[in-house]
Amino acid sequence: MSRAGAVVTTDDDRIRVTTWTFPGHGDDTGQHVHGYDYVVVPVTGGRFGVTSPEGAVREMVQQAGAPYLGSAGTAHSVASLENEPVTFVEIELKM
Repeated sequence: MSRAGAVVTTDDDRIRVTTWTFPGHGDDTGQHVHGYDYVVVPVTGGRFGVTSPEGAVREMVQQAGAPYLGSAGTAHSVASLENEPVTFVEIELKM
């Protein structure tokens, strides 16, 4: 298992935009806590395993082009359950 790739394209006093790419099955973000409310925009769609700090795992399915909201304080790691590359864009709202 390896880490997902994160490329930050914008990071100013209002927003941070990060493109996350997961090359294959099991690639993950590592455990983290969101410091800001955020919007995720799936580019490819795909299935992910979301693991809480306590170790509980739930499956999440992203649909390409169907954004969803997340809240500051959310703690988890996200791992790809796909065998092909998957990508999403995360937009953190610092306001």
